[in-house]
Amino acid sequence: MSDRTDSTLGPVPSAAEHLARLAARLPPGALPDSVIEALAAQRSRFPAWPTPVLADLVGPPSVRLRNLDLRWLHRFEATVALAGWFTRQMGGPAGGPSGLSLLTERAPILGHRGWGPTSAGGSCRIIGAADAALAVNLPRVSDIEAIPAWLEADVGDDLWSDIERVCAGRDSAVMAERAELLGLPIAIVGETDAGEAFTDLPGPSTPIAWPPLVVDLSSMWAGPLCGWYLGRAGADVVKVEASARPDGSRHGAPTFYRRLNADKHVRDLDFSAPDGIAEIRRLVRAADIIIEGSRPRALAQLGVDARAEVARGAIWVSITGHGRERSPRRVGFGDDAAAAANLVVDPPEGPPWFIGDAAADPITGATAAALALGHWWAGQGALLDVALAPTTAMHTGGRRPLARF
Repeated sequence: MSDRTDSTLGPVPSAAEHLARLAARLPPGALPDSVIEALAAQRSRFPAWPTPVLADLVGPPSVRLRNLDLRWLHRFEATVALAGWFTRQMGGPAGGPSGLSLLTERAPILGHRGWGPTSAGGSCRIIGAADAALAVNLPRVSDIEAIPAWLEADVGDDLWSDIERVCAGRDSAVMAERAELLGLPIAIVGETDAGEAFTDLPGPSTPIAWPPLVVDLSSMWAGPLCGWYLGRAGADVVKVEASARPDGSRHGAPTFYRRLNADKHVRDLDFSAPDGIAEIRRLVRAADIIIEGSRPRALAQLGVDARAEVARGAIWVSITGHGRERSPRRVGFGDDAAAAANLVVDPPEGPPWFIGDAAADPITGATAAALALGHWWAGQGALLDVALAPTTAMHTGGRRPLARF
């Protein structure tokens, strides 16, 4: 994995530099320099090979993996430490999960196994295009059904072989553009630059009620993890689920759903009925903090306007695949977004390997929590753009050379 930051930086300076970037997204003075220094110094050494937890994350230790650049992991540990520091400032408990535990917790619960160019969950694969590598993710039935239109070709019983055959002769940018038009979660490996701009919008400085009301409209992992952190700090969290389309994590092992949502008040609403839409609007209007993972167009259809809520002083946390403003139509999930951000193992030969299980989700969820907690602590509303691929690229350093196949 390539790293676009200074290659001479050790764990502590790398973590400090990362925290300074996060501090720049917070209200002035919310994160003192002395705190940055203390949090960055909490882990002063790189993890040593071989360790079972790291092996579960990136594969069995070998010569090619012993040299893996782990500064992204130190940056993530710093992000988690920052969320913990804000939690303590607001009277929440000390301790909590490490970054490494967040990255590795879901796979054993769901029974995900394996390393290499196929993701741990099995839905995403690294596929060679004519000029680069694509992370092709097919977690939904609708994604599989759209593949013939994406390839502009018929497919047979061996879907992945047909994808590999067609993509080998196509330009990666063309295939990524077609995927966006069709709503497919497909990315070019390493396409996201660490310096890509976020579109955070500051709101007015207003005292946040105690306990603040958090309305969590998100699902799966990143958004619910953010809501879990806010609840741990003392917020009252209401999780809203569509009766016709409940949180997808309910379909897996119930342990993981409970891990993120057990202490939230769950509301089951009909997003297509007038009464359900009216209740969604009422909850959002009453909330101090809103978490959502929808494309802006979907929220507009419900009559929900993020900018209007921020203007009254709310903290709005938007978690999309590639950016609320930059790529509002584009779909992204944890594995393809992580690959877009270069969170991969780059072996000397052959395609890149995935690292972890949908790793962009816990990285983004913890980052969203740290930013939301910081604005809550400072008493300032904001629209926080915390997209999976750009947020993960903040941790990895971003773009990589073209893949070899």
